[in-house]
Amino acid sequence: MEIVKIDDAHWNRIAIKYNHPANEGFERDKLLEHGFLIREGDVSIGSYLLVPVDDYCAKLKQLTLFLQATPELLLVIFHTIIAQMDESDWKTIRVTSHTEQLDALLEHFDFKCQGSDTEQAGQRLWEYSTGR
Repeated sequence: MEIVKIDDAHWNRIAIKYNHPANEGFERDKLLEHGFLIREGDVSIGSYLLVPVDDYCAKLKQLTLFLQATPELLLVIFHTIIAQMDESDWKTIRVTSHTEQLDALLEHFDFKCQGSDTEQAGQRLWEYSTGR
């Protein structure tokens, strides 16, 4: 599994996957600026945004899977994302959780719960530190 920065060529191949009412918040420009594509060989598995908060912190947003989400697939995807983050310049990654299942996954990958997300009421903010 690999993660690549989304560019115009990727967008042209995956745009149809965002043509769904649940994905109305996705904007092409944001995906091209901050988006990453998760793929296995020639198969696009999903995408996400890594939006800068400041020079050392980014927020993981809009993780979208194009395939059936199994627990095993989610573990592999998060493992791959964490490995990419550990190799990046980011020191802290934030994620807003809206489910207990995502809370458990984030905790498994050593994210620390920071309490309620001030930007999104009723949801929890988690942080992962890369150790740098």
